[in-house]
Amino acid sequence: MGCNCVLENVVDTRPEPPFAGVDRYFDEPEAAADDRAEGLLGWASRARKDQRLALLRFCQWCACAPDAERRVILLLMRQYEGRVPKGAVADLAAAAGVSRETVRVAMRRFAAHFPDAVSRRRRSAG
Repeated sequence: MGCNCVLENVVDTRPEPPFAGVDRYFDEPEAAADDRAEGLLGWASRARKDQRLALLRFCQWCACAPDAERRVILLLMRQYEGRVPKGAVADLAAAAGVSRETVRVAMRRFAAHFPDAVSRRRRSAG
C-alpha cells in the first residue's frame, strides 16, 4: 500500500505533443464549444418556408457540384455578387484555377438551382 502513495506523486516528464500550436487537431475547440451547427439549425427553425427551401436547394447544389464549380460560385458571389461584368469569366477562371469553360458550366448549373442568383445580362464571355 505504501508503494501506491509514492507513485501518485511522480512528476509527469512526458514531453508536450510535438505539434501543439501548429497542428489543427490540437487547436480545435471542444465539440460543445462549436456553435456553428446549432446556429444554422436555430436559424432554420426560425426561418420562413421559402428561406428553408433555398437552404435545401443550396445543399442539393453543394452535394452534386464538383469542387471546382463550388470554388467558382463562391468567388463569383464574393467578388462580383452574382454580376458578370466584362472580364469576370477570365478573372474567375484564374482565381479558381480552372478553365473558362468550367466557369461557364458552373454558372449555368448554379443558375438551374437559383435562377435569379446569376445576372442574366452578361456583357461578354470574358
